[in-house]
Amino acid sequence: MQISKASTIAAAALSVLFAGLGCAQSKAYQKSVDEANTKGKYKVRLTTNAEPVVGTCKFMGNIEPGQDPVGGIPKDQYADYFRVHAVLMGADTVLVKAEGKVGEAYVCGPAPLNPDGTLRTTFDTPPQHP
Repeated sequence: MQISKASTIAAAALSVLFAGLGCAQSKAYQKSVDEANTKGKYKVRLTTNAEPVVGTCKFMGNIEPGQDPVGGIPKDQYADYFRVHAVLMGADTVLVKAEGKVGEAYVCGPAPLNPDGTLRTTFDTPPQHP
């Protein structure tokens, strides 16, 4: 079975295209992380009082610094870690639990947050297909 020159070129072009798309997504994610570290984390509130949060705010996800794939997050930096990862999820509030080791991200405001701390509008979200 011979591989034609055209199919080899097409396969090479596709691999370059996918590599370019992956690089673009990586740069966009890094930009979001940088915005969250410099601006967005200051819009996130940390609390240990579950009463005004649970049941009234929208749950976005758990944040566990101890499970970070890179690892090595010192305990004195957990507050910033919670804030940055919460704003990346769109949350504006983190309920800190388990003696400060676990956080639950919630949206308690009118809309989720962008990584830079501004409110997302309906135009920021991708269209939903039924």
